[in-house]
Parts: sequence; structure tokens; C-alpha cells
Amino acid sequence: MRGLAEYIMRGRREATFAVAIAAAIPLLFWFSAAALALVILRRGLSEALPILAWGMLPALVWTFLGDLTPLLVMLGSAGLAVVLRQHNDWVRVLLLAVPLGVVYTLALLMALAEPLQAMADGFREMLPELLPQMGLQLAEAEQAALLARLDELMIPVLGGVMGAMHMLMALVSLMIARSWQARLYNPGGFRQDFHQLRLPPLAAIGLLVLVIMAPQWPQLAMLSPVASVPLLLAGLALMHGVVGIKKLGSGWLIGMYVLFVIFVRFAYPLIVLLAFVDSLFDFRSRMRPPSGSPGDDDPNSQG
Repeated sequence: MRGLAEYIMRGRREATFAVAIAAAIPLLFWFSAAALALVILRRGLSEALPILAWGMLPALVWTFLGDLTPLLVMLGSAGLAVVLRQHNDWVRVLLLAVPLGVVYTLALLMALAEPLQAMADGFREMLPELLPQMGLQLAEAEQAALLARLDELMIPVLGGVMGAMHMLMALVSLMIARSWQARLYNPGGFRQDFHQLRLPPLAAIGLLVLVIMAPQWPQLAMLSPVASVPLLLAGLALMHGVVGIKKLGSGWLIGMYVLFVIFVRFAYPLIVLLAFVDSLFDFRSRMRPPSGSPGDDDPNSQG
């Protein structure tokens, strides 16, 4: 990856080529977004605008074909890169990503209204068969009430989940760009930034309230999955930070992510809850490395 980052930073022509080609290739939109974000982080938005224009051409073609993901992720990561360059504050980036996720959700709800309705209808038809498998025996009136409630929530929640996924992809693309920048110009800088990432208590409380309470109203239900993304990334940063402070090695992180993928249904809310509790008690400040040395191998704090 270092070689690719060096190629992107050689000049405008190389960066334009990397962004445009990656945007045109299926499933490489994240690389295109990361390459564009790298240019913004290092050289500013004015230098990146011509590159963005060329990169948007294949993204617009994908949009015309029905896939909004390349365009949404590219624009979102570029906007967040501008914020990170100006303020050098990951907490600000995570919080501003929430309204970005709402915009994504609304765009996807409008663009994918028919597929989302089909998914909701399919799930509704399967639900009477799934309830007994889940150990739930409901009376006919209770089942009808549950189905009516799900009809209200299904499409907003599905849209929110899709918006949250696009929001997460934009943030991950930005993190990849920041890690490239750190490797080229300040080794260890991104690692230290990520290990120290922690949400302020008021922000964490507000996000958790949205996660829990938003599904109570169909009009706000889409906010629940979107609001969970900053808490998820803060929770992952906590786990990375603890592994770094304790010098446990990369095997622990690999195992953590494997378990997360396998048990995502249980791991996701657990990590969100850990991030919330950490925002209140700051676990990392209470820890010390086994050797008594700082938890990061590099003293630099910026990528």
C-alpha cells in the first residue's frame, strides 16, 4: 500500500489516473475515495478538485446504472477529509459523519424505494414462519400488532442501515487515506491518533439516546443505525488502544475482528456500549503498559 500511496502523491496526473480508474472498477470505489482523500489531506481541496471531477465521471456512470455507492462514498470521504485537514480532530469528523449518514439514507430511500419495499414485503411474509423458530408463540392479535409495527419501521430502518453502511465506508476510506499519509510523512501518527480516539461524554450520551429511542418513532427510526457508527468506531479504537498499551500483539486484533464478523449480532451492540462507558470513564488513561513506557512506539501525533 505504501507504493500505491507514493504513486498517488507523485503528481496530479498519477492521482487522477488512480482515482478515476479505481472508481470505474467494480468494488474498488473505496480505493478511489481513499486516494482522493489522501490528496485533500496532503495538498488541500483546491489541488484535489480537478482530480475529483475526473473521478466523478465513472462514479456518475455507476449512478446512472443504479449504483450510488461510488458517488456517495467518494463525495462523503472528500468532505470529511476537508474537515480533518482543517481541524485535525477525529471526534469532529465522526460527529459530522452523522448528518452525512442521514443524507445518505434519504438519498438511498428515494433511489431504492422499490427494492427496499420488496425487501420489506419479503421479510413480512417470512415473519410468521420465523417467530416459532425464535421461540415466540404469539396470539393472532399480538402477531397482527407486531406486523403492523414492523410495517411502519421496516423501510426506515433498512434505509438507515444502508445509510450507515455507506457512512462507515466513507469513514474507513478516510482512515485508509490518513494511514497512507502517516506512512509517507509521519510513521506511527495515525496509529496514535486512532488509539487515543474517544467520544466526549455528552456526544456519546446523545448518540446512545438516538440509537435506543429513535426506533420508537417511524419518522426517526433511520437515525438509530446511523448514530451507532461513531460509537462503533470509538469502541474499536478503545480495543486497539488497549491492545497497544498492553502490547498484546496483532494476533489479538485479528481474533477480535474474526469474532466480530462471526458474532456481529451480539458484538456490535457490545462494542457500542463499551464506547459509551469509555466516554464516561476513559479506561485508557487508567492503564499503563507492562514496561511502563508509552503505549505507542512513535511519539508523533499527526499523520
